[in-house]
Amino acid sequence: MVATIILSILIFGAAAFVVYRQVKKGSSCEDCKTSCPVKKID
Repeated sequence: MVATIILSILIFGAAAFVVYRQVKKGSSCEDCKTSCPVKKID
């Protein structure tokens, strides 16, 4: 039970870190079209 909680925290923490790095790397969506699915493609 405790191991599952720790493992989920590690997985979600790593995923959040990757997303944070992508957002920090390209501050505008023009820089990161692939990592900005919210932006509508015209």
